[in-house]
Amino acid sequence: MRLSQSNRHGRRIFTLLTTAVLAVLLGGGVFLILRSRTPILPVLETSRSVDAIELWGSGDYAAVVTVTSRQLEEYPLEETPLALRGFASFYLAMESVDSEEKQTLLIRAVQDLRRVLLLQDPAMETQVRYVLGKAYFHRGSFYYDSAVRELEAARRRGMETLDMLEYLALAHTELRERERAIEYFRAAIRLGDEDVHRVRLADLLIEEGRYEEADALLEAVLGTSGDTLLKQHSLLSLGVSLRKRLRYDDALTRFEELLEVNPSSAEARHQVGETYLEMGENDRARFEWREALRLNPNHIESFQRLQEY
Repeated sequence: MRLSQSNRHGRRIFTLLTTAVLAVLLGGGVFLILRSRTPILPVLETSRSVDAIELWGSGDYAAVVTVTSRQLEEYPLEETPLALRGFASFYLAMESVDSEEKQTLLIRAVQDLRRVLLLQDPAMETQVRYVLGKAYFHRGSFYYDSAVRELEAARRRGMETLDMLEYLALAHTELRERERAIEYFRAAIRLGDEDVHRVRLADLLIEEGRYEEADALLEAVLGTSGDTLLKQHSLLSLGVSLRKRLRYDDALTRFEELLEVNPSSAEARHQVGETYLEMGENDRARFEWREALRLNPNHIESFQRLQEY
């Protein structure tokens, strides 16, 4: 069906009007501010998308997919239903516990959102790239570069949310681009001030040999965090940082502190073994690796060490 110029213009105006609403519903604040005044449209011009918008607002993503799919049968390249169906498919994927179903929904989300980007000057480009980047990340390691491309494009367009920075930091980490990952974890700390980001940043800094910076972050977590697991992780990472600087007694003290809190930590036992190995005490190292395997029979690193020594 060929659309008249007035109908195309009407749908375009409605898309602009609904973009601000969708921005709020997607989280992270309003990413598009409409400065121009737009006329009130006739009901017939907007009724196609009103139901989908209301369903989206209520969180009924399956219904959004159903309604927008009907709309797209008649208008296959209309931005609002395409974007909404892509968003809904993504969030349905995040709710799914079935890995095959999850990947199928992610593929559908990517297809719809990429179609939106084929349109001329899409009003929801920023939000589309944001969700598309997250969908690519959850598609797996072969798509991390695509996730980075889309999320960084959304950020260049003025959008910045905490989860965006987390996704970018994690994707760059998996791509072995540690400096970029460090940059994004620092940005996440500035925006969200969360200890989990400090711990992840510290681990990257240790890998880069920037031990003093890492120690300061980990000590801060130990001093202020109420999260027991984060404190355990911090003790483990501090021990590793100290061991890498040949401060073996200090490293063992940190690992022992962790074992006092969590005697079942196979990783702490493994790291104690690594420390004794570097100290030349192979018998004590083997004892610790055997203990690690007793606590966790699937601890591969300890099993490999026992094959080697």
